[in-house]
Amino acid sequence: MDIKQLRSFVTISETKNITKAAALLNIVQPAVSRQIHLLEEELGVELFERGRHGMYLTHEGKVLEGYARRALKEIEAAKMELTSSDGTLKGTINIGILASLSELLSVSLMRVIKKKYPEVNLKISVGYSGHLKEWLEAGDIDLALIYGSVSSKFIDVQPIIRENLWLIGPYASNLQYDKPLALEEVASHSLILPYAPHRLRTLIEQGFNQENCSLKIGAEINDLNVQKQLVKEGFGFTILPLVSVKNDIQNQTVRVSPIKHSYFTREVALALPNTRHISKIVHTIAQEIIYCSRMAVEVKAWLGAEWIGKKKSQ
Repeated sequence: MDIKQLRSFVTISETKNITKAAALLNIVQPAVSRQIHLLEEELGVELFERGRHGMYLTHEGKVLEGYARRALKEIEAAKMELTSSDGTLKGTINIGILASLSELLSVSLMRVIKKKYPEVNLKISVGYSGHLKEWLEAGDIDLALIYGSVSSKFIDVQPIIRENLWLIGPYASNLQYDKPLALEEVASHSLILPYAPHRLRTLIEQGFNQENCSLKIGAEINDLNVQKQLVKEGFGFTILPLVSVKNDIQNQTVRVSPIKHSYFTREVALALPNTRHISKIVHTIAQEIIYCSRMAVEVKAWLGAEWIGKKKSQ
């Protein structure tokens, strides 16, 4: 198995056509066919179903595709790092950001990177913490901002932000920004929450169990925007960090109250894989993420947040 075979394989999986793949690879069609034949012969499996309308990955081909893409990505990253003799940061980096933070950080991060590192191609993947961890472990993203403060077998985390959780209600509700609610009061409301095994749901359930309070579930939605829309329409209340509803507060479509309970906080951490080499570009952009996050806290754009990371001058 070599790089040429993997490139041919990935290109065919994208184009579903050997002729188109050959044109993109700038080699003759028989050479592409031979690369795939040698790869299938070495692995002892068929990687494509060949039909009149194109070539489609078999089950075995789909398994190989993820590994092939990651291998080519790592090779390209190594090439960029080793051949950038003038010190210019070049290459592509894929960052994972929590759905609740995407609006807050994506623009400021893009602004910094385009100004300081114009030859860096930034990709941003938005998801929930569990998804981001899976993508990071699989090598689909290079680093991420996730919830949680405990490192794992595959990921090292550096907590940087602590934020409180708030009760979010429709604008017609009597919630008040400066009136903390006891958990018993929160428990009286019908809640619209993500369903298990979402980390926020787990944290909320553990907090309620700790105080022997029962959750009154009105709906279970694993989509932040839908969750908030249902609250705005008066179908119930939800529990979220304040930054998740920053624009909604400004637009006067929701009201909020802090929850008077020490358990209802969570930490945002920078997560990096510990099973593969961390390139210069990843280290550098990680520091820029920390900087943008700290600035968001200091200028109070990150509502309800407290900086707990190390302060580092830029």
